[in-house]
This record gives sequence, C-alpha cells and structure tokens, in this order.
Amino acid sequence: MKVTYIYHSGFAVELERCVLLFDYYKGKLPEWERDKAVYVFASHKHRDHFSMEIFGLAQQYGKVHFFLGSDIKLSGKYLERNGVPVSVKEKITTAGKNRELEWDGLRIRTLRSTDAGVAFAVYAEGMWFYHAGDLNWWHWDEEDTQWNENMERDYKREIDALRDISFEAAFVPLDPRLDRAYGWGMDYFLEHADARYVFPMHMWEDYGLIGRYKGTDMGKRYRERIMDIAEAGQEFDL
Repeated sequence: MKVTYIYHSGFAVELERCVLLFDYYKGKLPEWERDKAVYVFASHKHRDHFSMEIFGLAQQYGKVHFFLGSDIKLSGKYLERNGVPVSVKEKITTAGKNRELEWDGLRIRTLRSTDAGVAFAVYAEGMWFYHAGDLNWWHWDEEDTQWNENMERDYKREIDALRDISFEAAFVPLDPRLDRAYGWGMDYFLEHADARYVFPMHMWEDYGLIGRYKGTDMGKRYRERIMDIAEAGQEFDL
C-alpha cells in the first residue's frame, strides 16, 4: 500500500488493484498504472476539498468512478460550461449522509459531517480506510456555549458509529485555526476509533503542528500511529 499526501486534505491510497483518491483540489497527482481502477471521493463542495479538475481523470484512466457528497450539485449544463463531457455523469454516484453503498467490490459508509457534506469509510481489497472531510470537533471560542456543546455532541456521535471498524489508515483533521482546541477531534478519534496509521490533515501547511500534537499527553500515547507529514507530495510505503 502506498499513501501519497497531495495537499491539505488530499490523499491518494494506491492498492494492488485500485486507487482511492480523497478530497483532491490542488497539487501534483501521482501517476498510476492505466489498468487500475481509480475511485475518487469528494466529501463536500468547499473549494479546499473539491475541484472540477478531478473529472479529467476520466480521460486518463479507463476505469474511474466518482463518489461525491450530496451538497455537490452538478447539472449537465454546468459540466459543459466547465469543459467536462456530460457523459461523466454516468460515472458519478451521489453519497448522502449516513448511507451504505456497494460498488464494484467497494463498501462505502458515509457519516454526517459537522460542517458540510460527509465523511467516508471505505472498504477496499480487504482493508478499511477513513477520510473525515470536514467532520471534526469544531470548537470556536467566539461561538456561544450551546453551539459548541452541540458540536461536541454531534462529532462524538459520528465517531462512535465507527466502533465496529478497524481502519488500516485514517485521515483526520488537525487544524491550527482552532487554537487550544486544535487537537480535540484527533483526541476523541484516537481514543474511540481503531486505526493502524493516522494521517493528520487540514493543517493549512503548518506541518509543525504534528510534532506539537505528538508532544501532548494524548499524542504521546498514540505517537507510533501518527504519521509525520513534512511536505506536499510526500509518499508513505506501508
């Protein structure tokens, strides 16, 4: 298995027969063998998680399918205006919240994001993978107490729904904009979900945040699982 950190929350997971591409919006994509199936996941429409450029993969690889959060609305006319063949719609599956899907040997579970769209749990080639999208414990000190309490409750509910899964790799936000709360979502995920490798994301290029987090009490407990990311394009052979 090869995991490539592309940029921000964008990751590619290359397996023996397929590739899982999550939340690409910018950066250099790896090149894969042309006979591999490429499954593209976009959790929601925010510009740091989704780009129309992903549809160009349908011209490069023979077997491509797109799984898009249900807030991404793409009419045929909109695709045409953006230079995307309308035929691409046949390769798109809309992934609503709290759904279970099966596609060409994949099993997909979606979670309700605490911001927009969905998070993905994907079973491929005998392994589970988790990509949070913008599902996180978003705690903002400027919000009122009730808002933050609702956020905590909603986040914990979604993560608790993953208790029955052991993930080979998980991609989880660690966002410096949250100040003192930057690691709360990661803390809860590490304590209540099972993942062999955990890749921090959504760090806005503040890669030093990973070392800072690994120095916390929770980070020290799970430091062997937390992957160190230093730059865009970094590859991990696991």
